[in-house]
Amino acid sequence: MSEIEKVDQLLQQFIKEVPTLDNGFSMIEKYTKSVDVSVELRSFRNLLTDGYKEFEVWLNGLFEKENVPDEIIALNFGLFEREDGIQLYITGSSEWEIDDEDWASNNDYFPEGRYPSIKLYNELYNLYEDNFSLRLFTTISSTIILANNYLLSHPERLPKDVVFATGFDDGVLYLFARKTEDNVTSLFY
Repeated sequence: MSEIEKVDQLLQQFIKEVPTLDNGFSMIEKYTKSVDVSVELRSFRNLLTDGYKEFEVWLNGLFEKENVPDEIIALNFGLFEREDGIQLYITGSSEWEIDDEDWASNNDYFPEGRYPSIKLYNELYNLYEDNFSLRLFTTISSTIILANNYLLSHPERLPKDVVFATGFDDGVLYLFARKTEDNVTSLFY
């Protein structure tokens, strides 16, 4: 099994446990040992907590300026590597199919402030620059934690029924939650 396949399996297991700020750090700590036994996570808990504060401020401000239209049924918290770090962004689609990832590039919701400046992502890039698998796992799992926490804390800011996904633009797209009219999140794995 390749390192990428191993990370993929860990992320699928991670998603099943509904990670939030309350349980997410412990989960990341547990799962990262499967990627790298020698990993040091001392500063990661604070980075994650501070990252959520920045994430929440960003999304609250974004949604105040440009609400997610009701016809948007899927939101992607996309990721890509820049020269100096990792960039998070948000887009939305009015179409979605579980077996077709093409919806993530529809950009039916493409808000002006879609690219936040969240220190966590550059720190993850720098901390694990020499360990691609660990950087991949911690970045995607952190995004899932931040988004799940936001979804559970601010369900009123989102359309009645919306699917959430994340992943790097050139990689796998992970469906991790669904908000229904009853404000219930359900997972896909």
